[in-house]
Parts: sequence; C-alpha cells; structure tokens
Amino acid sequence: MVNERITEDIVRSHFKDDALFTSIKWEEQRSSSKRIQDLLKGESKGKGKGNGYPEFILSFPTNSSYIIVVECKAKVSDHCSASLDEPIKYAVDGVLHYAKALSVDFNVIAIAVSGQNDTELKVSHFYWKKNADNFSFISDTKLLAIDDYMQVFDDQFFISDFFTRDIAFKAQYLNESFNNYTIPEYKRCTMISAMLLALIDSNFQSNFESEPTANSLGQAMLSAINAVFESEEDMVRNKVVLMREFESILNEPIFTQENIKNKKAKKEEKSLGVLKDFIVYLKKYVYPLISHSNIGYDVLGRFYIEFIRYAASEQKSGLVLTPSHITELFCDLGELTTTDIVYDPCCGTGGFLVAAMQRMFKLAGNDISLRKKIRKYRLCGCELRSDIFSYACSSMRFRGDGKSNIYNGSCFNNAKSIADNHHPSIAFLNPPYDVGSAGQMEFVEHALNVLDKEKNGRVVAIVQMSCATKNESDLFAVKERLLAKHHLKAVVSMPDDLFYPVGVVTCIMVFEANKPNKGRKTWFGYFKDDGFEKRKYIGRIDVKDRYTNLKRHLLSAYFNLEEIPGFSVRHEVCAVDEWCAEAYMETDYSTLLASDFDKKIREYCAFKLLTNLK
Repeated sequence: MVNERITEDIVRSHFKDDALFTSIKWEEQRSSSKRIQDLLKGESKGKGKGNGYPEFILSFPTNSSYIIVVECKAKVSDHCSASLDEPIKYAVDGVLHYAKALSVDFNVIAIAVSGQNDTELKVSHFYWKKNADNFSFISDTKLLAIDDYMQVFDDQFFISDFFTRDIAFKAQYLNESFNNYTIPEYKRCTMISAMLLALIDSNFQSNFESEPTANSLGQAMLSAINAVFESEEDMVRNKVVLMREFESILNEPIFTQENIKNKKAKKEEKSLGVLKDFIVYLKKYVYPLISHSNIGYDVLGRFYIEFIRYAASEQKSGLVLTPSHITELFCDLGELTTTDIVYDPCCGTGGFLVAAMQRMFKLAGNDISLRKKIRKYRLCGCELRSDIFSYACSSMRFRGDGKSNIYNGSCFNNAKSIADNHHPSIAFLNPPYDVGSAGQMEFVEHALNVLDKEKNGRVVAIVQMSCATKNESDLFAVKERLLAKHHLKAVVSMPDDLFYPVGVVTCIMVFEANKPNKGRKTWFGYFKDDGFEKRKYIGRIDVKDRYTNLKRHLLSAYFNLEEIPGFSVRHEVCAVDEWCAEAYMETDYSTLLASDFDKKIREYCAFKLLTNLK
C-alpha cells in the first residue's frame, strides 16, 4: 500500500545526508518564521481560511531572501495536473501554490516529489523569483545537493558568505575536538589535509574503516596520498617535501599509542576509533564541499585560520591569510581574463589561485578545453614553508590541475624558473608582513619583474599601510625603483579590522608593469567600510548584505577614475610621498551632521577631564 510518509522519508534522508545540512534551517509542515507564517496565513491548499504549509521548508540563516519548499505525494500519478490548479491532489500544483504565496517576500525554489522508491521517484523543480508574476522551470529531474540549489539563486556573495560560516563552524568543531586529544595546532591542518587527500582514493574511502590499528590507518593514508599524486598529470614539483610533511603526523601520539586521553571526557579512548571518527566526519561534512567544482572557496585556508586562532606565534611569524571576498576583489581590480597567467609569489594555502581559477572558469563558461588550459597552464605559485606548501597543493588538487605549478622555496630563488616556464601576465599577492615595509615592497618588485614584458602585466598586492606611509630610506629606495619602471595605478585603503583577529592595517596597491610612473596619476580610494562586521567564532561577515553594493561603488569609481569627496582622489606621486587616499582626499562635509560636532565636543571635554588638562 502506498504511503506518503515513505516519500517524505526519501526526501528527508536525501537532505539530512547532505554536507551542508547542519548549516541550513529545516522545518517540517510548520515554520517558526513569522514572515513565513504571515505569507501562508489563509493559504490552505483546500482554498479555505486555514493556514497552509508544505511538507518541508529549507531556509538559510545567513540570508533571509532565499527559501526552498518541498511538497510530496505517494503516487506518481498524483505528481502534476494538466491545469496546475489542484493543489490538494497534486505535488506540483501544491508546491507552486505555496511558492506563489511565499514569492511576495522570498526567492523560492519549489520542489515536487512523488513515488515510493528511488527507481520510480519523480521530481520537478521550479524557481519563483520574488515579486515575479510567474515561475520558471528547472530542468533537473532528480533531487540535488543543497549547494546546487543555492547556485540557482545566482548570488555568489550569498553562497560565499554561507560557506564562510559553514566552514567556520565545522573548523571550530574539529579544532575543539583535536584540542581534546592534545593534538598541537601546527599539526591539525596537516592531519586534516592528509585525511581529505586520502579520501580522494576510492580504495581508501571504501576500506579505511577496516584498518586494525592506528598505525596501519596512518600508513594507508600515506599510500592513498601517494596514489593520488602518482599519475604524471597529478605530479607535484616537490613531491618529496609534500610526502615528508604528511609523514610527520605519524609521529603524533594518536598514531603511535593504542589509547589516547580525552581531556574533556577525562578518560582514555582507543586512538583508532578517534581517528576513524575524524575521517568519517570529514567524509560526510567536508570532503563533498572541497571536491565540488562550483565552490570557489579556500576550505583548507579557512581551517588553517581557525586552527591557528589560538596560536599567537603564527601572528608573529607574519603569516596573514587573505579573506575570500578580497581574493575575489583582486580579480576585479586586476581585470582578470581567461588568457591571463596568474602568479602568486607567496601563495600560502592557495587562496588567490583558487579565486583566480574560479573567476576564469566562470568566464570560460562551458568551454571544457579552455578550462583544462586554465587548470594546467594558467596558474602558478611559490610558497616557502613546507607545511603551507602542502596545503596549497591539497587545495589545488581538489580542483583538478594547477597544483603541479606550485613551487616550494623562495620566490626570489625561483624567479627565473617562474619567468621562463610560465610567462605570467598578472600577479596577486599578500606578502609576509614580518619582513618589514621595504621587504613587502621587494615582493611586489619581484612580482613585477617576473611578469612577461610582452604582455599587459598587472600586479595587485595587499600590504601593510606602513608600506605607503612610512618614512624609511630603504623603503624609499624600493619605491623609487618601482616607479622608475612601473605605474602605480591605484591604492585602496582597506578596513582596519580586515584581517581580524590579527590586528593589521592594510591597503591594496595596483601596478601596471613596464610603464614608468612619471607623468601618470594614481587613483586613491578610501574603502574603510566594506560592510563586514565582527562576529564571535565566525570572524568578519557581511551581516547586513551591504558588501555587494559597496564593492559596486568602489569598482565604478576605480574604473572611471572618479574623484569623489570623502572617497577617492587622483594624484601623481613620487617615492617619498605618502601613497594613500588619506593624504590627498577632500573631506565630504555634506555628510557631517550637527550631532557629529556635538559628539566630538563631548569627547574632547571628557578627554580633558580624564587627563586633568586645563
């Protein structure tokens, strides 16, 4: 006998097995949202006065503009009517009935499902945009992953923001779990990378749960990683360094001892069981995300940020990872195209290369041949630290080719190889900050000198503000060399807390290679407000969905070289000048209010009182 509960169980199981399920809001035949309650008030499918609710409602805590609704029927014969006006009897009619009501305030994906098993299951998809008069069809006839549904909304910043939070929570969970077993911070990301790479190997993925000891599980991981990079196409330039880094984790107590203490539970546990639990978690909740071609996100980079959050030594070492919305902004400022060859001389976990690859893929569309060229030939990088190098190789491996063009070692020592073998046309970089202002600008100089002189070369770099303002002879010397050969096209002052929790004030510099600066003006922008706000455990996020419009305003002024009071100005500079908007920009007095004046007077009076000034 057919039963609608069976159909509902199929749908429920599909979504609950999704890697993103823990980050969405899942509701069944009701909703705690007053907005949804109000829109469905009086929307009973029977056209009575009662309230109506679909079987399932999926919403996104990171953005209240989007919603997914699902309606189920037991019989395939009850899937859809010819006139779409019988919502009680038919799944399609019913879900469109709800979608129409909800589209007053939401962009709605409507899913109709009928059938009792996977073989006969019938699925129809529709997209009803907010305030639209009608819906559009989605061609897929099977239930999709949550990420695939998110792509339908075609809001890349919503997707990026969603993944930022999702990965932050998962990384936090893993970080706390590793801490419970006293696994040091500097080994956590290496262990995560090793497990995720091993899961690429189908043999390991199928058989790791049958390994008898922690040591044999570790050896199986290494064999799987070696197999992943075994083919010529997947060869990395420094495989020995890569494997040595992963081999180092086998010296940790969790791999060498039969039991390990859980500090939180205050008891001994089997090391083998703990390791398998970690891998099972990664297999279910993380691996599907980082191996998904649609996700342009540096997952391992985000994990690394979380894992070093409590390791103050990393901040002192000058290692600062670039936020994903900034790596994407670089693609805009550098006017990246599919013909460019992108170089990052200090690539870290590969954030800039991932962003560049995703942008070029988007521009390439469905051109498979061009996508292959981008993967194989149009991305290259250099990373000094062997552990970070291994993360970069891992990140790029999950996206196909490209990882074979990452070098381990000093970019200055590899300059000739990069120039001769890759002929880059554009460079993105966030140089290490522990080398000082002059040292950071030497990385920029290196990048400019490596670019192919026959191409329209550009360099986009985010550096400490001290590089633009500091009064030092060695800094002036580097800046003088730069301006003698290259044009400082633009400098953008960035938010003071951009790299939160690391406290560093930065600016983005854009150079045009092989165009002497003399006689050319620089465009200076003041982008201190990017819309992001700090949130505990997550970092900086675009809570109020402001970044897209703020970025649009910035890029419009940048491309049109507009001078806007309080925001941007043009000025020709030399080596000893300050390279920042604050030095030349006019104050926009039209935005000041009487209350601003009163506030400053009160602050001044309080200052005098507190400091006993007369």
